[in-house]
Formats: sequence, structure tokens, C-alpha cells
Amino acid sequence: MKALLPVLALALTAAAPAAEQRIDVALSNFKFTPSTIALVHGQSYVLHLTSSGGHSFAARDFFAAAAMPAADRAKIRDGKVELDSDTAVDLHFTAPRAGTYPIKCTHLLHASFGMTGKFVVS
Repeated sequence: MKALLPVLALALTAAAPAAEQRIDVALSNFKFTPSTIALVHGQSYVLHLTSSGGHSFAARDFFAAAAMPAADRAKIRDGKVELDSDTAVDLHFTAPRAGTYPIKCTHLLHASFGMTGKFVVS
């Protein structure tokens, strides 16, 4: 029986899913902080978006490719999440295939003033 315990422990450890990692992104005057979000394909994450003013977080290709629960997908309209001043939104997802996915604020001139970023999935 003692010989089976290490094997059983190893099997349980290997079967345990990786914990979600939280990523905090602040949307403020013409910037995302951080502007580059590094992810690992297949890893689970919680994207916590906060806004100090009215902004959007548009990542159409990323949101289309990422796996996420229906309740979180419902927070996304036309490839973007709209945030009012002093609000927060959480999105749970599994990172899609490797690649670079652009992010921008779609409000008038915000992207032109530098409110852009990217997801980089390895």
C-alpha cells in the first residue's frame, strides 16, 4: 500500500487543473496599463478591467478565439467591452492559439491618442 501512495499523489497532482491567473488592466486617459498582456495558450485567466473614465476594450479577434463561459461572452458586444466611469468588468477565459491580438479603445480619437495594446499568446 505504501508503494501506491506516491503514484496516487502524482496522478492527483497531474489531473488538477491550473488555477486561473488574474490580470488587472486599467483603462485611463488614452492608455491601457499594461498595454501588452502576455498569455500562455491553454491557460485559464480572469481579465479584470477597470476604467477611470468612459472607455472600451476592443479585442475582436482575441475574444472570437478565446474560450469563455456564455455569461462572460454576453458582456462583449461587437468584439468589445464598454466600461463607464469608475466601473469594473471581469472576464474568465482560456487563452487561444499562439499569436498577437490587437486591443484598442473605440471611443472617438482614443486609439489615435495612443489607447492601444495587444495580447501576446505563446
